[in-house]
Amino acid sequence: MKSIQLLLVAFCCPILAFTQDIAGLWKGTLYNDSTGLKHHYEVGITMENGRYVGYSHTSFIIDQKKYFGLKKVKVKIASDGKVIIEDAELLLNDYPVEANKNIRQLNVLDFTIMGDFEILSGPFVTNRTKTYLPLTGKVELKKNKNTIQSDLITRLQQLGKGLEQVFAQNTGEPVVKND
Repeated sequence: MKSIQLLLVAFCCPILAFTQDIAGLWKGTLYNDSTGLKHHYEVGITMENGRYVGYSHTSFIIDQKKYFGLKKVKVKIASDGKVIIEDAELLLNDYPVEANKNIRQLNVLDFTIMGDFEILSGPFVTNRTKTYLPLTGKVELKKNKNTIQSDLITRLQQLGKGLEQVFAQNTGEPVVKND
């Protein structure tokens, strides 16, 4: 009887991984292999018309000044259960130089649950351009229930996207506007 139960668990685990709800606010870091630096990284994912959509916010420091980039991202769950997040469009930034519009970041993340935490983690890579070599690194994100302390939410409010309410619904936390 125990072998049948183990067999059922083995078959159901991959199915459970595909049915996990990835919608919500994810906060963590993006580690750049080339520079050896970690950057603050947030991703907000929501379901729209039966498809996942999202936004990412990256912040980094150059010469003791903080800069940011806000991007719209495409989000998919691959057949193997990996969460694929790919840059779609740079919406807002305060980069110290003109942003190259041809660079896209691709994250291939595993969804795991460790105790009370839902985690997305895995490698990222940027595409190669005529000017730039690809970058590689690692993304580590935890689903976050605190939307009040979110740079992503603040930037979305600046753009009037209104998605902060959606992310709050997915985390169960109220959103406090910084007006």
